[in-house]
Amino acid sequence: MDFWKGAFVSLRHTKHYFRAVFLIIGALFAFFIVRAFLLPGSFGEFGYYRGDNVAEQMAKPVRFAAREACADCHGDIWKTHQSGSHAPVQCQNCHDALAVHFDVEKGEFIGKMPIQRTSKLCLRCHDDLPSRPDGFPKIDLEDHLKDIPDAHKPEVCFQCHQPHSPKIGDQGPVTRDQ
Repeated sequence: MDFWKGAFVSLRHTKHYFRAVFLIIGALFAFFIVRAFLLPGSFGEFGYYRGDNVAEQMAKPVRFAAREACADCHGDIWKTHQSGSHAPVQCQNCHDALAVHFDVEKGEFIGKMPIQRTSKLCLRCHDDLPSRPDGFPKIDLEDHLKDIPDAHKPEVCFQCHQPHSPKIGDQGPVTRDQ
């Protein structure tokens, strides 16, 4: 019985509870009003983003392309790439964007594709990091290059590995245009 007696006594403080509840409801109401003014009308049309953004992105010039676009002009390298262990890797992961090399809209050659010939490029994927899956080919650079002369040179990986098909002895030596 004492419990109920204490509960009724505390009812005289209910005005504080009502104030807190009204403040929370008012804050939520204000939040949704402000949100309605700040969010664009197309938000949520196709998911949790602005629907108008699809048209904006489509209006931008093409920078990247599917790797099949490279096969049109570079068929020999494409065949080597497709037969090697790097087949699932997009060309533009190692090379620059297509827009640097070719203007898709005009169908014109712009310039030679920049090729990064450093071990840093290879180590982006093959560095021995704990986050890499167990079956993924990873290397400890010091251990991997301990018997290699000129191991300090940036292009050391390409002395033995052909980047489009990196298994040693797979596709012959690397040429300057690969």
